[in-house]
Amino acid sequence: MIGATSPLHTVAVTAREWLNGDTFVLTCDRPVGFSFQAGQHVTLALDGEEREYTLISPPDAPDLRFLIKRVADGRLSGVLSGLPPGTALRMSRAKGYLTYRPTDRAVVFVANGVGVAPFVAMAAAGIAGFTMIQGARTPAGLFFRHELSRAAGRSIPCLSGVPDQAINLTGLHWGRVTDYVARHLEPGQYDFYLCGSRAMVTDMTLLLDQLCPDARIYSEAYT
Repeated sequence: MIGATSPLHTVAVTAREWLNGDTFVLTCDRPVGFSFQAGQHVTLALDGEEREYTLISPPDAPDLRFLIKRVADGRLSGVLSGLPPGTALRMSRAKGYLTYRPTDRAVVFVANGVGVAPFVAMAAAGIAGFTMIQGARTPAGLFFRHELSRAAGRSIPCLSGVPDQAINLTGLHWGRVTDYVARHLEPGQYDFYLCGSRAMVTDMTLLLDQLCPDARIYSEAYT
């Protein structure tokens, strides 16, 4: 439970911005004394329901922002999608280890869907020069693509939906992120950061073990 081992904070909802039909950014005020690293997550709780969400704000931001997908059977995401401003939530301390580690290797961020959240925070915190491989079914699911592209040395959007010649994105790959890596990964020394669905993280880890066994892999999977 949220209160078992983690100090509690109270935060208030200040804004909500819908990015597409089922995904939104929830903004809350920042409690005094709350600190975190880019890439970490917290537990949000309301009326006995709780869920972990990754911060997309940089560590020096005056407020806290979360990228949230409303799912049909989500007990908390559905509630959060309709909360009025001023609603109080309980929040744990920041936790998690998917944080950036300085390196002389090539850095590759791989995400699908809302799994892009930790990389949004890292880019906002000033981390740059990485390769961003971002997957979604349609362009509407490539959240924060422009912000990530500005920070990245190279950005590859991967769309797994039905190919459409009307979609014109720089560097576009039609297929899953794993398909792109399988086809285009060049020999080298890499640090891979993976975040997204458990299936993607598992498949990508197995693929990298085969193609690039010396790669360092840091990952976080969403349930």
